[in-house]
Amino acid sequence: MKIDFKKLIPHLVALTIFVGISVVYFYPVIQGYKLKQGDIKQHKGMSQELRDHKAEFDEEPLWIGNMFAGMPAYQVSTVRYSGNILSPIQTILELGFSYPIGLLILYMIGFYILLLSLKIDPWVSIIGSVAFALSSYFIVIMEAGHTSKGFALACMAPVLGGIISILRGRIWLGLLITSIFMGLELYANHLQITYYLIIPILVVGIVEMIGQIKSGNTKQFLSRALLVFAAVLVGVLPNLGNILTTYEYSKASTRSPSELTINPDGSSNKNNVSTGLDKDYITRWSYGIEETFTLLIPNAKGGKTGAILANEEEVDRLRRKDPQFFNFMVNQYQKNQFVVNTYWGNQPFTSGPVYAGSVICLLAFLALFFIKDRLIIGLALATLITIMLSWGKNFMGLTDFFIDYIPLYNKFRAVSMILVIAELILPLMAMLFLYKLIKDKDEIAKQKKKFFIVLGVFVGILFVFWLSPDTFFTFLSDSEKNHLNTQIQQNSQQAQQLYAGFDSIVDYRVEVFRNSILSILKFILIASALMILFVLNKINTRILILGIGIITIADLWIVDKRYLNNEEKPGATSKSADRYKHYQNTLLTKIPYQSSPVDQAILKRELSKHPEIVQAINEEVNQLKQSNPRPSALEIEQIQYTELMRGTHYRVLNTTKKLDEDAETAFFHKTLGGYHGAKMKKYQELIDFELGLEYMQLRQAFQRGGEQLVNQVLPQMNVTNMLNAKYVIGATPVEGGNRLAFIQNKHVLGNAWFVEHIKTVSSADEEILALKELDPSKTAVVRNEDASKLKSNYTNSNTNYITLESYLPNKMVYSYQVESTQFAVFSEIYYKKGWNAYVNGELIPHIKVNYILRGMEIPKGQGEIVFKFEPKSYQLGEYASMGGSFIIFILLGFVVYKQIKDNKAV
Repeated sequence: MKIDFKKLIPHLVALTIFVGISVVYFYPVIQGYKLKQGDIKQHKGMSQELRDHKAEFDEEPLWIGNMFAGMPAYQVSTVRYSGNILSPIQTILELGFSYPIGLLILYMIGFYILLLSLKIDPWVSIIGSVAFALSSYFIVIMEAGHTSKGFALACMAPVLGGIISILRGRIWLGLLITSIFMGLELYANHLQITYYLIIPILVVGIVEMIGQIKSGNTKQFLSRALLVFAAVLVGVLPNLGNILTTYEYSKASTRSPSELTINPDGSSNKNNVSTGLDKDYITRWSYGIEETFTLLIPNAKGGKTGAILANEEEVDRLRRKDPQFFNFMVNQYQKNQFVVNTYWGNQPFTSGPVYAGSVICLLAFLALFFIKDRLIIGLALATLITIMLSWGKNFMGLTDFFIDYIPLYNKFRAVSMILVIAELILPLMAMLFLYKLIKDKDEIAKQKKKFFIVLGVFVGILFVFWLSPDTFFTFLSDSEKNHLNTQIQQNSQQAQQLYAGFDSIVDYRVEVFRNSILSILKFILIASALMILFVLNKINTRILILGIGIITIADLWIVDKRYLNNEEKPGATSKSADRYKHYQNTLLTKIPYQSSPVDQAILKRELSKHPEIVQAINEEVNQLKQSNPRPSALEIEQIQYTELMRGTHYRVLNTTKKLDEDAETAFFHKTLGGYHGAKMKKYQELIDFELGLEYMQLRQAFQRGGEQLVNQVLPQMNVTNMLNAKYVIGATPVEGGNRLAFIQNKHVLGNAWFVEHIKTVSSADEEILALKELDPSKTAVVRNEDASKLKSNYTNSNTNYITLESYLPNKMVYSYQVESTQFAVFSEIYYKKGWNAYVNGELIPHIKVNYILRGMEIPKGQGEIVFKFEPKSYQLGEYASMGGSFIIFILLGFVVYKQIKDNKAV
């Protein structure tokens, strides 16, 4: 095979540039630091038991028990399948670099593949690839810790490129690209991004189909469309297990419809319920219509959410320049806890704008007027549709239609996320135009007048925005307007002063807005000048590409660095462990939480009862010391709590943390709380109807009467007790603040118990309402369809017992002895799709009781009960993973062989 090294040079330069930009942007990672990521810290907490189990047993447990009293692990952490070829492929594409450097490289390589698939010049493709990677949202999510989302975003471009390649006749290469990157897209396990990717694929495909039909190529198009389907299917196969388990779990998660017809207050819930998430929840993060201009103007609605008063540099400037405005902000905060925000859009909060780049938007705008290709039509339509969908509650006509009639759309929240499609398409359209300008310069030159007019209109719009910003934009959020109206109603005599203060807020923000326009205008004017000079034959192609590339990168780099940068902390040195504001020591990433005195007290109490756990801890510490003679206190503490969680099975209710936003407690103990966007639907309803009320009652009891009052109310905490909350943590008032305290709950029902009565109900409404007056130690609530197989009463005996002998998240073993048939309730979450119960080795049915727990009839005698989590969907996924990986491997080998045979440069 003859290799044309000259043709390889642009690709090698591209890889060098991609690595160089990534390493420079994240150079503290090369020095051994890790990004501080809020969501990753939370993820470490909620997946703690899962990671420990994998490390100890080298298997996927598929179920976790350390948060929300237990739930499937499918969405907590990506489940890996043996024989999956996609993991090594991803490592190769990241060029061996770790996160986030590897992800930034993957962004660029993926987009580079897309542009090459469209036969765009490699030098132009380098610009587009860097522009795509530096789109602000893609950088912002790295700091937030949305890693799965980032990897899914990186694979969007090559999937689109592979599909377009197949539709336009590059069959084998298109099949390979589509199969591999569709596989990687799904491997990232962020189905919301994958779902959004379907929109541009469908729109582009439909436009292409119409064009092919008009050209008389219907048969050819259909055959190629079938090949696209086949390639997508090959990519699906290695991920079929994740898809099946996720689909299976979606029917039981908060994404599923509710059986309930009532709200906790007894009112009907039919007005705000779809077959998926509630509409209010889906549209909570809706991009404002005006806010859409952040794609072009980064500060159209300010920057990330934050208080102006929190910025020391800005405070000093305002104190000197406008002391009256500064005093107004201080006064409002002190009197009303009202914060003048750096962000004035209507989303609850934001980590930064969705900015695609001013030069990119200019080039994409020009593509609409100068490229006569149905691909541009499809891309433009897809962009328009996704932008309108991002408006969510601000454009409910379209949003309602998609929620009610488009399959699965109602399963996803945060509709503003769909703007990632605009961030994909805008740089693609921009590079299509730039390549068109280079390739068909004479054709553009013949349309000089039109070219100048389009440039003038684009610049003119920005100038009009700068000249009269308040004509087109608002500079107060809805919540700020409501605050102003409330303050005026309460303090009508100070209305004029309040109006003046809020006018100062508007003036301040108008200045920010205008400065943002001026900052992008310089790049737009330079880009326009370069293109005009090129059209007039004053500069050559090399200068045009170099100039556009530099200003495009500079434009995006400056904005990105506002939100994720390598700024050092004041006084830090090169040897400081906590040197950077956005990075931290590797150990703190691995062990993100430190135990509280209450955690330590619970640990001490449990270890005093379990000498076998103490022995396991000592063995682990000794083993650690063999590789690290001086382990840190954090590492030793990590071993202690790992063994505690594995060797015991109690739960904690922590009333000092938000019940559904608490990953910290889950890092140390199994807890009734947790942190996850897709917890089980019935558990969320349990929180809404009963557990949340008990949580508040216990929280208030700690505050009002301390441990003594908590002990008095615990007997009435039916749900807390049946969920095995052995310890309740709270804050009791002391002089100068609050003191953390805990109670060992004497009324907890333990891991399993026998009941004497079965209370039969006919609906989910009755079932959940029955929990309020239920004595769960004696009675179990069962639905009609299950109760028909049971007795209504059972006779218990003092000699009967049921005891948990061993615990793993995916296997629980109990011993029992009963003198007659009994009905046992287990303090474990019922999940039909996977849990099996075996009594003395025989598979025995178990049912849902008390709205969310497991229950089963136990035959007379003694023996062993084993609960195993063994979902069939996972087993099927194992086979599909191996089969799909084999097909991808064969396809890869065939394409390489074909290239060699055809004597083409690779």
